[in-house]
Amino acid sequence: MIGRLFGWVFLLAAGAVLVRDGIAWYATGAMTPQSFNSLWFDLSSHSLGLFRGAVLGTIPWLWRLVLSPILSLWAGPILLLVALYLLWSSREAKRRRFQ
Repeated sequence: MIGRLFGWVFLLAAGAVLVRDGIAWYATGAMTPQSFNSLWFDLSSHSLGLFRGAVLGTIPWLWRLVLSPILSLWAGPILLLVALYLLWSSREAKRRRFQ
């Protein structure tokens, strides 16, 4: 139940990001996909700065080697894959009736 709820939330987020990318592509003529970093910055720049500062202050290699490359990925397709996985993995099994 919770997996399906989060799956639908991620699916709506992926749709919003992909629509935003499509509108930006149409308006400018250049494909500029939105990364997780820019998405997080648009939603809450203060929390991104706090998170980055906390990680860099304690474990700087984690930011450079793991988190920064992950946050630079294109958000739309990754959110879509996560949504589809959550929806698929939390689907209800079909019950078979023996007659």
